[in-house]
Amino acid sequence: MERLETYAKKTFLALKNPYCTVNKVNPRVIDLVAPAQKKYGFAWYTGIKDTPVIPGKLKERLNENGFLFHTADKMALGGRAVDLQLINPITGKWMTGSSSGTALNVFYGINDAGIGTDGGGSVLAPAAALNLYGFISPLIEQDHMRQHSKASTDGILFSPSIGAITRDLKTLEQVLDPLLGISLTEDSDDKNAGWEWKEVPNDGQPDIYGGREPLIQYLNGIIRPGTILISREGPVDVNAMGDSIYGHFDKETEKCQARSGKGLMRVVNMCGKSALTVPSTELGCCTVLICESKKEDIEAMFRKVRLLVCKRSQLIERYFMNFDMYF
Repeated sequence: MERLETYAKKTFLALKNPYCTVNKVNPRVIDLVAPAQKKYGFAWYTGIKDTPVIPGKLKERLNENGFLFHTADKMALGGRAVDLQLINPITGKWMTGSSSGTALNVFYGINDAGIGTDGGGSVLAPAAALNLYGFISPLIEQDHMRQHSKASTDGILFSPSIGAITRDLKTLEQVLDPLLGISLTEDSDDKNAGWEWKEVPNDGQPDIYGGREPLIQYLNGIIRPGTILISREGPVDVNAMGDSIYGHFDKETEKCQARSGKGLMRVVNMCGKSALTVPSTELGCCTVLICESKKEDIEAMFRKVRLLVCKRSQLIERYFMNFDMYF
């Protein structure tokens, strides 16, 4: 009963919608909790970015695998890299976009997992800004997503990827099954032999906070099957706003954009790669792991990440996960 009360409070909070992050709530989801727990051992409330780009068949597959549809989440208008209607609850600044509401609903505890889309960092960056886990891969609904190609604000053509956001690594590992058919086991390190692990140099070469075009060339040149790149990035949107609309005006706004802490996470999808962000203990900072979009490389990347997990801030947990303060 205590567990069901927690699920009910999640829906009460979603209906109250104090932060305007929810577009629609599915209150009858609670009927699916007990059957999902019996079948899978878990039942995770899941928010999905309110965009037609995400196909209905994926929503159904998630629902059938214990990731129960709970909310349709607000996104940044026009897919912008900042959301001028939502606030980052830690910094008090505009929230990083465009899967902004999806990330925030996970942060606030309304949902356990969130599904968004990423063109130039729209899943990875919001996750990093809130010290959450983020994952994207063009393998997820690949044929469908190729139908939605578009140009970025700086004129780069791309098709978006679908990705996931969670508060913990275990939940992110579990969602790999409905997303990609990947089932990770508990054994880890001994299976990572044979992969090449490379770290981005800290001497500024390449400048990961500079223009996208050189970074696309860099990633395409260094990532190949069996190679996983590790990049330390952030703090995301703490010191400045990472938005190419703002940054395109002149050298001064370009410098401000570079101070936003968004590095290679902005070009992973544009290169057709897969990536995983692991939060650090510092606000808005993360380790980004990038690999070729092959299932065996993704599995190796996730096994490596288990060695990098940090404890979440207990103060953040106590304050923002306290449902009692809302009612």
